[in-house]
Amino acid sequence: MKKFLIVKTSSLGDIVQCYPVVAYLKKKFPDSQIDWMVEKPFAELITAHPDITRTIEVQTKRWRRSPLSRQTRHEFGEFKSQLRTLDYDLIIELQGNTKSGFLGFQAKGKVRLGFGRKTVAEFPNLLFTNKRINPPEGQNIREDYLAIVKTYFHDTLPFEYEGIKLVSDFDPNLYLSNEQKNILVCPGAHWINKQLPLKTMTDFLKGIPSGQFLLVWGNEKEREFVEQIQKEIPNSQIIPRLPLPELQNLMSAVDLVITMDSLPLHLAGTTSTPTYSIFGPSLAEKYRPLGSQHHSFQGPCPYHQKFKKRCPKLRSCRTGACIRCLDPEEMINDFLTSSSPK
Repeated sequence: MKKFLIVKTSSLGDIVQCYPVVAYLKKKFPDSQIDWMVEKPFAELITAHPDITRTIEVQTKRWRRSPLSRQTRHEFGEFKSQLRTLDYDLIIELQGNTKSGFLGFQAKGKVRLGFGRKTVAEFPNLLFTNKRINPPEGQNIREDYLAIVKTYFHDTLPFEYEGIKLVSDFDPNLYLSNEQKNILVCPGAHWINKQLPLKTMTDFLKGIPSGQFLLVWGNEKEREFVEQIQKEIPNSQIIPRLPLPELQNLMSAVDLVITMDSLPLHLAGTTSTPTYSIFGPSLAEKYRPLGSQHHSFQGPCPYHQKFKKRCPKLRSCRTGACIRCLDPEEMINDFLTSSSPK
């Protein structure tokens, strides 16, 4: 039985983008054991994945705060002991930074696969890998991760990710309408420059011909935002905050997911449900889920910034005009011609 360790410790969206690697390994080696190293706050996305055998948690933020404390030494010792119970056939380092390289190096295994010199996030990571591959330019982010593993196995055959259902006892029918299309709306984003203003979002939703809008949120700021949306959109309901596996199950059951470029988009991309996503300072071609059922609207940059992944001014742009100055009518027309639920 082949034994694999995936090192992808954060963040939530980046972890989900690596799910196709798990599917590929399971298809190529059906009886394999796949373990995953992850930061503890993000572990629910790994423990709920039916094809992951062991979830190996790290708590690097706490360990860095008190590196010499008894608790840190004990927890790090337990972490190393858990890792070294197996001799892995392949350690797959998909984070690419110095921290993840060091953590992955604690595992037993002769082959340590990761990013090459041209594409690695942090140069010292190269010290912890011995097989290095640069994904081709111009691919979707999910294809980048797959390319590293497929190239290692000299596999040139196409691979299509079919999604996964995370383990949960959640019943999505609690919130679904039997008479209308169910449209899940995820309006929040970690960065304000990736989130539509309230009026733009509500005007856009008003232009969608029919459907029940299910509004989801992940923190108090987003909860207040969806409450404001609900006041403007009569045929809508606010869904209680759900654990991520339950949210993914709900996404699997609805007819469409409308979302910003944020975690919900990537989570929806692990289901067969169509998505419509709104992009500004990040490139839709790079981050939109793969598949013809996924459509997106790319907000133009009035300052003519060019980028292959994310705008270099994502966090510093004072206007955020590529997302905050979009014309709702233009978005509605694009939606109706591309992804309106039939």
